[in-house]
Amino acid sequence: MAVKNYFSIFFTNEPWKLDGEERKIHILLNVVLGIPILYLLSYIFANLMKLHYLPFFFALCFFLIAWIFYVYYWDQLDSKYGLKPFQSPFPYSYQGYIILFTLSAPAFFFLMLALGLTSGNIWFGLGGAVALVYPILGMFFRIKTFSDDSILIPKGKAVLPDKVVLPDGKELSSGEGRVVTETVKGFGFMPISYWILASAVGLYTVGRGFSGIQLHFTSGTPPLDAAVFIIVLGLLLQTLYLFPDKLNKIVPIELRTKKGFLFMFALAFVLFGISQFLIGIVVL
Repeated sequence: MAVKNYFSIFFTNEPWKLDGEERKIHILLNVVLGIPILYLLSYIFANLMKLHYLPFFFALCFFLIAWIFYVYYWDQLDSKYGLKPFQSPFPYSYQGYIILFTLSAPAFFFLMLALGLTSGNIWFGLGGAVALVYPILGMFFRIKTFSDDSILIPKGKAVLPDKVVLPDGKELSSGEGRVVTETVKGFGFMPISYWILASAVGLYTVGRGFSGIQLHFTSGTPPLDAAVFIIVLGLLLQTLYLFPDKLNKIVPIELRTKKGFLFMFALAFVLFGISQFLIGIVVL
């Protein structure tokens, strides 16, 4: 096999184009080349942050394990969840990204834990780990909501002034916010975007709550019930982003369009502000 082919096999992000033998080569190359690369990345990052690098290295290795599992069991996972893009414009379907994120959940968890451990704030790291993993697991259990099917917007829903695309690729302008009379193709409930928003809303709040538990047992403040309240509040705010389909029935705009997503983006700032206001009242 030519060297060029080995490079193309190693760098491919489309496992379905590889046969059984090529997938084994892909996995082997990822192990042989991936481990030194991850070691180097963790060493550089830790030195820049003046932290110990080994916890980060071990955490990053879980990303490699997740990818290997994703490739090795591609056929089984694709058969059950449909990993290849159907409506998605990306290399994988929306549900394909959810499966990849779910497999990577231990990596995200231990990465935040490593950050907390090496920075001397293990409880905040634990809270951050929970805040990153909770939305991933939530999207996995609601995988149908965040699937490629969410890209298609059925007729009859009024949309915010926006441009949407018909399934055949033709653009349709809904500039007057009128009721759409045919099925159109929108932004959908993109898993990566909603995970980022959910994490952004809950990361600081949940982390602060876990830190509050540590402070309660070391210095007596804040009250334990206040720390628990902060954790629950953060998780509840994150939960809102796990049910966009339910929220879509309440708000007067179509959340599956790009401007609908911008509404969810702006909402994150509002929710974060409200959460910090409530926390300020509780801890006083």
